[in-house]
Amino acid sequence: MVSRAWFMKFSPTEPVKIVPYNPKILVIVNEFTKLLRKTIGNNVTIEHRGATALGISGVGEVDLYIMVSPKKWKKILPKLEKKFGKPGSLDHEWARFNQGYKNIEFEIMLVHENCKDNIENRIFFNHLKSNKKDLERYEQLKVKYSRVSEREYYIQKDKFIKRILKLENR
Repeated sequence: MVSRAWFMKFSPTEPVKIVPYNPKILVIVNEFTKLLRKTIGNNVTIEHRGATALGISGVGEVDLYIMVSPKKWKKILPKLEKKFGKPGSLDHEWARFNQGYKNIEFEIMLVHENCKDNIENRIFFNHLKSNKKDLERYEQLKVKYSRVSEREYYIQKDKFIKRILKLENR
């Protein structure tokens, strides 16, 4: 889970810019996913998650998850590094790349398919997809705390996510 130190890297005063959902973004996501497949091949799973996949307001970036076995990880990581440069974050089970395309920021997460963070993220995403009231609450929380500060925005999102995961793990 996220440590307190992680939250401290965010501004306690700067707000977060939230943009309304734009359904036209899906065309750009599909284009970028096709380009990504030219780099990594067709026999891996790529999932579009996050606010743009849920059709709600958010920071405007697109979250793409490339889920692979640890064996495939070793083959795909160098391909992504060649295409996008060194990852912005790297762990033994995931790597995060950021890439702009048509004025949209893409966050590309290469993850071990069975790593805890990926599984929890997928559980949360699927919960919101199938629970309209929680999806609305999540969007409202994001908008509300975006006005307070980056730090508070991420703290409140983390609390909400933990509550949903607790519900799902009953």
